[in-house]
Amino acid sequence: MRPGDISEIKHLYRLEPEKCNIHRISGCFVNGDKEKVVHFTESFQLLPEEERFKYLEIFRKCLSGTRDKNLILLRPRQVHRNDGSGDMTGEECKLLQALIETDLKDEDTLQEFYDKVIENYNYVDNFLILIARQNYDVPGKTLDGLDLEDASEEVYCHMVCAICPVKPTKPGLGYDPSEKAFHNLQPGQIVEMPMNGFLYPAFIERSQDPDFVLYFSKDSVDIRPGFADAVLGSATPLAAAGQKESFSSLLTDTLGDEGDLSTVLQIHENLQTIVREKKEEQESPILKKEDVRVILRDCGVPEERMEDFDDRFDAIFTLNPDEAGGDPAGGAGSEEPESGEPEAEDANGAVKDTALSRYPEEIPIEERIFVASNLVPQRTLEVKNADFSIRINTNRTELLETKVIDGQKCLVIRLEDGVSVNGIPIRL
Repeated sequence: MRPGDISEIKHLYRLEPEKCNIHRISGCFVNGDKEKVVHFTESFQLLPEEERFKYLEIFRKCLSGTRDKNLILLRPRQVHRNDGSGDMTGEECKLLQALIETDLKDEDTLQEFYDKVIENYNYVDNFLILIARQNYDVPGKTLDGLDLEDASEEVYCHMVCAICPVKPTKPGLGYDPSEKAFHNLQPGQIVEMPMNGFLYPAFIERSQDPDFVLYFSKDSVDIRPGFADAVLGSATPLAAAGQKESFSSLLTDTLGDEGDLSTVLQIHENLQTIVREKKEEQESPILKKEDVRVILRDCGVPEERMEDFDDRFDAIFTLNPDEAGGDPAGGAGSEEPESGEPEAEDANGAVKDTALSRYPEEIPIEERIFVASNLVPQRTLEVKNADFSIRINTNRTELLETKVIDGQKCLVIRLEDGVSVNGIPIRL
């Protein structure tokens, strides 16, 4: 989905509640023992206005964040027909389509979905599963981009799902307006902003596309690929941090002794060019194996250093962390916990996906990609060793060069006016 597509759907959840076209919302409150405490389905327009605003804020959050880091476009698996007549929608998407088609009215379908989420969402505390079902009359547009409200091209029927932590409030003194006095307030349970969620079907080029889902993860480091695989039927790409770490490892192994400053800077410059060009086209700067190979060759990496490139690239996306030079999702040294050991938790109490739970199978070839914007800094480039760290504007890397001076290897920075040390201007 392009930024414009995301913004258009996100705007639906910014409207005044009475203008919003959400038919129903459904929810299931799950406790720390993975038991359903209560589940409900409500007519959205019959809710108090204050509650409708709160629900809209939660669903809007599932459409927020940085594209390719917090918002990731996924393609669910399809079932191949044995007779070769084409592909069928996978079971996961069939369930999502059933939720939409039944307008959240079918209790069996809702319970099947809740059960699947509860079984596959690793979280040690209370959480709330929320679903909104909405129709959107997609307006036509003039050549100059203006909406034609009376010329709807299609009705976009979709659902947004949000998974929110439910935290206890702290007891304390509070003001009671009815008695105009302060009293001890009893602790309750409050729904926080979602940790994960998704939009289905995706809205691509202003039209619904059931072959894709827009996945949201508040945490861009641990994007819960095990959950996305089980509930959405889709393998996820490496998390943004994992992509950067894995790409750096790939370059280190491929370049070897050929990894001089000019080559590394040229690679970064080429990547930044790709990011800028795709940004103008409002597209994600996706790099497949062949794209990375072309970049390295264009930057003068010798053919002998490229002999094992395919194996190194594929190793990043394999199940065995040892072959990939670390955890496939970017968490160095992550291992499957032994039986009886407590599972690792993040700051929110969520159980982190382990290497084996992330990818029940190795990532399909079509999903073995890097996103260029996750690989290179867009503002400053860092040069460092054990004794120093230098940050330089990515547009001024020509100021850097390496030289041998008096027999010593030196990093040379061409200085211009306005140099300071720890905030103190110095004379050149």
